[in-house]
Amino acid sequence: MCPNCILNQVGISPGLYVAFGICAFFMIAGIAAMIWAFKNGEFEDMESSKFEMLDDGDSTVQAERAKANLARLRTQSEAQSGS
Repeated sequence: MCPNCILNQVGISPGLYVAFGICAFFMIAGIAAMIWAFKNGEFEDMESSKFEMLDDGDSTVQAERAKANLARLRTQSEAQSGS
């Protein structure tokens, strides 16, 4: 508020109440969306999407070996971070 508004004891205009209400609504909606995402496990495995994007669907011996190595490394890293 401007100093003149304070000196003349002018209140906040109704438009600001609407703007604050809209901001509060979007803040509550964002918090609810984050809670929903955490509860549904959307942030559990963020690393696999970059590998799925590059997967062309070929199941060759090398691809199967790479997938097995990746699974082995994941279990090792989970075991190390869990203890």
